[in-house]
Amino acid sequence: MVLIPPSHTPGRHCASTGVSDLVRHHGIPWGEALCFGLGQGLGIYYFPAEGMGVSRIVHVRHADFELRFFKNMGAPFAWEQHTDPGESEKALRAALDDGRPAVLQTDIFHLPHFSSKTHFPGHLVTAWGYDPERRVFFITDTHHPDLIEVPFDNMRRARFARGGIFDVCGNMFAPKGLVPPADLAGALRRAIVNTARELLDSPAPHSGMGALACWREELPLWPGFPDWIWAARFAYQIIERRGTGGGGFRLMYADFLEEAAKVLPEVEEAGLPGLAREAGTAWTELAMALKAVSEQPEMDVSLVATALDAVIFAEGECHKRALGIA
Repeated sequence: MVLIPPSHTPGRHCASTGVSDLVRHHGIPWGEALCFGLGQGLGIYYFPAEGMGVSRIVHVRHADFELRFFKNMGAPFAWEQHTDPGESEKALRAALDDGRPAVLQTDIFHLPHFSSKTHFPGHLVTAWGYDPERRVFFITDTHHPDLIEVPFDNMRRARFARGGIFDVCGNMFAPKGLVPPADLAGALRRAIVNTARELLDSPAPHSGMGALACWREELPLWPGFPDWIWAARFAYQIIERRGTGGGGFRLMYADFLEEAAKVLPEVEEAGLPGLAREAGTAWTELAMALKAVSEQPEMDVSLVATALDAVIFAEGECHKRALGIA
C-alpha cells in the first residue's frame, strides 16, 4: 500500500480546497481563501445554455482558477492528460509512488461517496495513495475531514467523462515541488487588481459586470422561459449552495482580503474586506430571491430585479475601490 500523509483541511470549494491541500504538502502554510484569491477565482458569467438543460446559466467562479493560481505562484501548470484510462491510472500510481499527491478532475456521478444521479465532470479531488490488493485509491474531497476510498474502476470512469463545458481526459496535476512567490505582496496586489479590472472591463458580453447588465436587461424575459422555475432554482444553487462557501464565492474572497491585508495594509485601508462581504451578502439575497420565485406559481420579476440591482451596485463598488491599490 502507498499512502502519502495527507495535508488536507476541509474547505468550501473543491478546487481551492484541493489546491490548498497541495501547497501545504509542499510546505507552504496557506489556507483555502488565500489560494482562492491568489488564483483570481472570482468570475461572473451569464449565457444561454439550452444544450445543458437550462435556458440560462449563471456562474460566479472564473473558469481558469487553477491555471491562474499556479501562474501567480510562478509555477508551470498544465493538466496531464491521456487518451487511455489504463495509461492514466499508471501515471497516477507512478506519481503517488514518487511521493507526489495529485489533484484530479472527476465526474461526481462515478464517485461512490456522492451517490449522485447527475453528471458533473468538473469536480476536483486530491489523491494521496492506493492499495493495489484492495484496488482502491485514497482521496480527500472538499468538506470531508477524512480519507475516502474510491475503487479503481470507479476512478477510471470518473476521470474520463465529458459533459457541458468540461472535457475530462484523465486530468491530473502532481508537481514535484512548489515554492511561494518571491514577492508575495506584489503577487497579491496583482491578483486583487487584475480581478477587479477583469470584472469591471471584460470585453466579452457574457462575463464580468457586462454579464450582470445583460442579465438585468433580459430579466423581464424569464417568465416566458419554459423552464423558468428550474432556471431560477439552478441559479440559486450555483450562487449559494454548490461549493461557493455562500454569497457566490464573495464571502470567501472577503476572507482572502482579510489575510492579504496582513501583507498589504492598503487593502484594509481601502475597506476592501468589508466591501467584499457586502457584495457576498447581496449575492446571497439574490440567491434567496431566486429560490423564493422558483417556489411560486408565477415569477415575480420585481423581487429578483431589486436583489440583482443590489448585486450590481455592491460588486461595482468593491472592484472600483480595489483598483485604487494598483
